[in-house]
Amino acid sequence: MERHDYDLKQQEDKLINVTNESAIVNSFELRIDFEYKNQRYGAYCTYEVEGRGICDIGIYHATSARGIEQPIYDELYEQVREYFREEFHIDEKSLDW
Repeated sequence: MERHDYDLKQQEDKLINVTNESAIVNSFELRIDFEYKNQRYGAYCTYEVEGRGICDIGIYHATSARGIEQPIYDELYEQVREYFREEFHIDEKSLDW
């Protein structure tokens, strides 16, 4: 075997040979932008796979850094939660996109 071939063989022997790949995803972050009573808002939540489902829903003003008032948050919460559940086809046991 020539020296060059020997060096190549040694290099090849040191490389990994991947035979399979997989990934484990424990959660997704979902986001939406929407309008309500002529105001622009955004919302986000965490969807935990094989666990709590949709949780940690946040709603914010899309055009302002100020926080959203509790009465508006309460008005929007159920609608936003249902949107995440219905439009993203999510329940506590499955995710279908």
